[in-house]
Amino acid sequence: MTNTFNSVFDAFTATTTAHADHDFLCVPQRLERAWLPDGATLTFADAAARVAELRQRYAAAGYAHGHRVALLLENRPEFLIHFLALNALGVSIVPINPDYRADEIRYLLEHSEAALLVVIPERLADVDAIARALPRAVPVADGCAMHRLPQLRVAPSPPLAGAPNLETECALLYTSGTTGRPKGCLLSNDYFLTSGAGYRDHGGAMAIRHGEDRFYNPLPLFHMNHLALTLSCAILTANCLILTERFSPSRWWPEVRESRATIVHYLGIVAPILLNQQV
Repeated sequence: MTNTFNSVFDAFTATTTAHADHDFLCVPQRLERAWLPDGATLTFADAAARVAELRQRYAAAGYAHGHRVALLLENRPEFLIHFLALNALGVSIVPINPDYRADEIRYLLEHSEAALLVVIPERLADVDAIARALPRAVPVADGCAMHRLPQLRVAPSPPLAGAPNLETECALLYTSGTTGRPKGCLLSNDYFLTSGAGYRDHGGAMAIRHGEDRFYNPLPLFHMNHLALTLSCAILTANCLILTERFSPSRWWPEVRESRATIVHYLGIVAPILLNQQV
């Protein structure tokens, strides 16, 4: 399969140009949630404006081809806005499982050689303490308020030569580490786009309608199924990605209904949990 784009950001830009008013990200309502309790929907144009602003901030601080930035942004829209802004510059992301313990975060930051850690505001204090204690301290930024920061910490090293391309590292995902230290998996732009295109073109019972479908994926964005496969497919097909914090059997059907999802993703254990619920 031959990719016609050089990066995920290039595909996003093409879709935004052709389908600016299509929904891109949807957050279902949850009144007890501290962030976006009323829910929210971003069109491709809405997201592109936010991406452009962040891209400018990162570029001004020297973040570019070959750098890595760690993201602890849960399943919030900010995760994907930061990802696309960084991808546009050739910067790879290192997603962090928000349930990681301090020693796991410490290991990931050291092993990945991340130049910056971007986090949700609720985690600024504890994660900053971890990052400062490293042999090579990693600066920490509030990913939900970066547009208000007076200055972003300058990238610590020069970028790689040449423009980003299909072979450029897109993300460094870490395994669960259940049998030892987590192992980093290098995923390129080509991997992301090929995954999304394969999903798009599968057909049959999995046929995806261009600009008409809405993906409900309760898996975390540090998981390749959501970040690489579903996101890339949504971008390539001008479809909407519905973001819920994590799988919840009590919220599954209300959120599917409210968000008007047409396609759902799940792991094997999800089906029996849903079927065993009290009606």
